[in-house]
Amino acid sequence: MADRKTQIIDTAADLVQSKSYSSFSYQDLSDALGIRKASIHHHFKTKEDLGVALAEHFRRQYGTRLEEISRFYENPWDLFEAYLAVTSDIMLSAERICAGGVFQSEHNVVPASVQVLITEMMEAIREWLAGVLAMGREGGVMEYPGTPESHAALIVAALQGALQNARAETPVLYRAVVGQLRAGMRTKS
Repeated sequence: MADRKTQIIDTAADLVQSKSYSSFSYQDLSDALGIRKASIHHHFKTKEDLGVALAEHFRRQYGTRLEEISRFYENPWDLFEAYLAVTSDIMLSAERICAGGVFQSEHNVVPASVQVLITEMMEAIREWLAGVLAMGREGGVMEYPGTPESHAALIVAALQGALQNARAETPVLYRAVVGQLRAGMRTKS
């Protein structure tokens, strides 16, 4: 069984992705875990401390997923499809949204210490994706306007928006965005 600190982080991660950072409280955690708020404060004195732990948790989680994808696949399209599967998993898991998207949409209300970690996480994701796109263009299997970096930024932003729209409206919108992203990068044969 996971230790209490891990349970708190895991439960808070669920709340962030389903509600938002500013919309959950230590009382929500207390209710979900069946523990007293004092137990949460023992591990995370302030919500900022918990926010930093969450940002580090999400950064590790995304980093691990991208490393696994990179070890398993070599083909740029396979790498791209595996990345899309990560976002699809988010959409299919109880109507959650991307952790980066949550924190970025609440940029003005999350502590600066959390903002820095989330920005670093998103930069790492875009950098990884730009590498995939560069490999695809160099190999003649992907084409797209602009630089790999600018196209990676477009893809990440489109997927974040699609996840938010899918939760608010319908997963069909997410699938339409993904379809357009794929179609916009296909090479002409």
